[in-house]
Amino acid sequence: MSAVSRKDNHFMNEPLNENSEAMQKLRIAVVGGGPGGYAAAFLAADLGMQVTLIDPETNPGGVCLYRGCIPSKALLHVAKLIEESQQAKNWGIAFPEPKIDLTRLRSWKESVVKKLTGGLGQLSKQRRVEYIQGRAAFENSTTLRITRADATEIPLSFDRIILATGSRPAIIPAFKLDSPRLMDSTGALNLEDIPGSLLVVGGGYIGLELGSVYAALGTRVTVVEMLPGLLPGADRDLVLPLHKRLEKMFEAILLNTTVASLKEEGAGIRATFEGAAITSNRRPSYLRHRRRGRRAHARAQGFARGTRCRRNHRRTQSRLRACRDSCRCLHRPGSCLVRFNRDSGGKRKSRDQSGEVSLGRIRPCRHTGPSRGND
Repeated sequence: MSAVSRKDNHFMNEPLNENSEAMQKLRIAVVGGGPGGYAAAFLAADLGMQVTLIDPETNPGGVCLYRGCIPSKALLHVAKLIEESQQAKNWGIAFPEPKIDLTRLRSWKESVVKKLTGGLGQLSKQRRVEYIQGRAAFENSTTLRITRADATEIPLSFDRIILATGSRPAIIPAFKLDSPRLMDSTGALNLEDIPGSLLVVGGGYIGLELGSVYAALGTRVTVVEMLPGLLPGADRDLVLPLHKRLEKMFEAILLNTTVASLKEEGAGIRATFEGAAITSNRRPSYLRHRRRGRRAHARAQGFARGTRCRRNHRRTQSRLRACRDSCRCLHRPGSCLVRFNRDSGGKRKSRDQSGEVSLGRIRPCRHTGPSRGND
């Protein structure tokens, strides 16, 4: 098997051990410990480079493992189990109504996260990746200043840097309310309680996944989407069966509809809608706000000074294109946003020493029921 094919078939737990003198001297800094960051760090270490991985959490994992993909999929598994127990009566098997212990459910979810992130911590040690728990800021184009968890600061020099800083929930400023009833995706995954009703603003995959979880737990869920269909950008033929199924699970799906205003009133938040199909206002007891999904969390302190890039670019991709020629040390694993194939992008960046920034489209997978993926 050729060296190229062996690299392409490389798995995370199979070190390559293809060291060269040049690679052994190369110092790689990876900012962000998610699937894009740790995959890049592990492969770079396998190729013989000196790798430092920086992330605020105790172990690698990033948004995906701590506050995104993994906890949401754990809860979706619970929702699927509840649904199958209800469907079993059609097969001649009847179960009583489930009794939900939220404390134990949260504890189980966190145990799944802890097990997976702890395993990544062990893999970091096995690969001799230096893991620093802290936050990184640029001093200049070859030096980071790292503030560790104990508040001490250390400098870190590098030859190449990979930014894999993930994403954070995006909130529309006009809809900000100082209310515990307003949740983003992170708050919804905390599962503080099971609300009587829930309004999901935005029919994207994150809202539909978490809406499905809460519907299975007994919440009356309403989804509002400003466009003519759910999952904008997905193949309409694939969305249709999902839409029909969700119509049975949710209280309502309002398309071509926008939220004009939100106002907290006593036991709930009153949402005023605008759209041709709207006949009345609704007052859900909770509201999960996801209209704009997530935004890139790529604004590392000192980014403009460290990479000689301008800050006035409106989009992360535009900013990174501008960096491509002025800062050859900068790499980026496919997308700064959380997606489901970013670990492949991280590995590509570890192999690429030319400084080219890959800006190809990252195609997501939607773990709704049924699941959806784009080609």
